[in-house]
Amino acid sequence: MVTESTLTTPGSTVTRSAGRAIVAASFGTYVEYYDFVVYGYVAVYIAHAYFPSDNPLVGLLLTFGAFAASYVARPLGAVIFSPLGDKYGRKTVLAVVILMMTLATAAIGLLPTFAQIGLLAPILLTVLRVLQGISAGGEYGGATSLIAEFSPPDKRGFYVGFIALTTGLALLTGSIVALSLTRMLPEESMLSWGWRIPLLLSLPLGLVGLYIRFKLEETPHFVALSSQEKAVNRPLATTVKRDYKVVILAIGLAATNASLLAVYFIYMPSALKQFANFEAADAQLITFSGLTAYCLAVVPFAKLTDKVGRRPQLIGSTIALVLVIYPSFLLLSHGSIALAIVGMVIVTPLMAANVTAVLPLLTELFTTANRYTGLSLGWQIATTLFSGPTPVVLAALAGAAGATMPAFYAMAIVTLSVCAAFAVRETVNKPLR
Repeated sequence: MVTESTLTTPGSTVTRSAGRAIVAASFGTYVEYYDFVVYGYVAVYIAHAYFPSDNPLVGLLLTFGAFAASYVARPLGAVIFSPLGDKYGRKTVLAVVILMMTLATAAIGLLPTFAQIGLLAPILLTVLRVLQGISAGGEYGGATSLIAEFSPPDKRGFYVGFIALTTGLALLTGSIVALSLTRMLPEESMLSWGWRIPLLLSLPLGLVGLYIRFKLEETPHFVALSSQEKAVNRPLATTVKRDYKVVILAIGLAATNASLLAVYFIYMPSALKQFANFEAADAQLITFSGLTAYCLAVVPFAKLTDKVGRRPQLIGSTIALVLVIYPSFLLLSHGSIALAIVGMVIVTPLMAANVTAVLPLLTELFTTANRYTGLSLGWQIATTLFSGPTPVVLAALAGAAGATMPAFYAMAIVTLSVCAAFAVRETVNKPLR
């Protein structure tokens, strides 16, 4: 068996290569997630362009329905791409998925509206969102595995934390672009063409990410495994048959990040406008504050998990999140910008604490022969179950029972992660298998 003791020594190639791996994997993930989530920031305008309705809530629900369709496709992307990454290597697969995401996002930015081509417009929009979902399904597990396999054991949490950081930065970039546009452009311009700009920005970003990934080296763990001819011929079947319990555990651990990213960074910008009567620019500002707090918290918590362990940080962060979600919704629905910002920043650093413990833990639960597959399956199934439907469910709950009712839905999902956190074993500082 290939272990880290055979690959990592002080000053070894693994450590020197970790910086290059972080840049390649993280920037690609940044592009992927910017492309994927910027849709949520302009959802109100997409609803007007592709799902026109006399009832704004109906249009918003239909728009989030197309959003959910992309999440349904994410496990399909995991099934298609992650076994290839375990069998043939991480590098090529990660290049393919970023190209696929870039082209699909740019196509949405150029897509004719309902007024121009009728029902074909929302159909094509949904198809492109599904392609985005397939691409995203092959991204996260591969990028996380790549960084973990370049990282020394005592800094794995810190290095893997850059995936969480760049995900937050991608969301932050989308928020800044959307906020800037809503500040600079009149509502009529945003409705007619302004919403396309954030989507079209994906093209230059994606080309840069593609170039960086083509320059990437293969991970030393995968190279060592391949040289000993121990790569698994059927990593998907092996994962399902041998490691299904670990996949189930991974789904529970990932549930908090999956649901709360959708709650606070996808659903909330539209909900603040729709249900709390904030102007679009103010809603974006509130979201921006939460994203800033999230990004600032990632690095300290990523370092902390290497010191205190994955399990204590997981248990503490999930319990704390259960306790603060409802107060945060009260503050967000109050109608005051200042209180809404407080409602954001009491939650998002805890989200950072959670994800920075989950990601390295998941890489440590699977072997090199099926790490990409196992991590992708657990993560993407959780995303499909707990992220994709969330904006639709929350919008419906808020419309029927008030703006704070969605808090109970989010609390219930996070409670699942509390149970998973108590069930998992500690893996900090242990060599990758």
